[in-house]
Amino acid sequence: MNVSNLAQEDREKEKKKRKMMLIVLTFVLIIAAFASIGAYHNHQERVAAEQKYKENLSSAYDQMVAAGSMMEDIINGYTEVWHAAIWNNGTTIDSQHYTDFNRALAAQMASYDTNGDLATVEATMTALDQIMDKLKNPPAKFKDEYAVALDAYTAVKNMNTYVNPSGSYQTYSQSANEKDNELASKLNSLEVRID
Repeated sequence: MNVSNLAQEDREKEKKKRKMMLIVLTFVLIIAAFASIGAYHNHQERVAAEQKYKENLSSAYDQMVAAGSMMEDIINGYTEVWHAAIWNNGTTIDSQHYTDFNRALAAQMASYDTNGDLATVEATMTALDQIMDKLKNPPAKFKDEYAVALDAYTAVKNMNTYVNPSGSYQTYSQSANEKDNELASKLNSLEVRID
């Protein structure tokens, strides 16, 4: 074999080597591109899921505020009627006068039932339950917010028990007031977290 044939063979081997390197490099770049696209897609999905979670968290807060406000109005109505029936010679509910506090409370409850207030509270609580179900598995970024939302949700549920009055006027009004203050505090904590 002569020198020119050896040189020719070396050039062909070098060409094949470069061609193989180019093919390998192309595959590496393609794999890297797909990995980057996948990572970007996963990032976009995570961002979208976090945004949806934040919207649900905000919606839960709005439902809690609405439910709390409605319950507070109902409870205040009960305590006013109860107080008036005991200490103010009775109260008037839907054009009927009551001096017996048990009858006055029953009439006030019937009035709330007739005008739809109790049904509205119940519907709001059902909607809140559904939203809270959606919040059960928070993204890592929202674990603390979920804990605060769960505390507020528990406070709303506790407040809801006072929509049906029981006990004495003093224990009912005092307990309901404590639960109302607790709910307000929990809602403030949640509001700070989601803003």
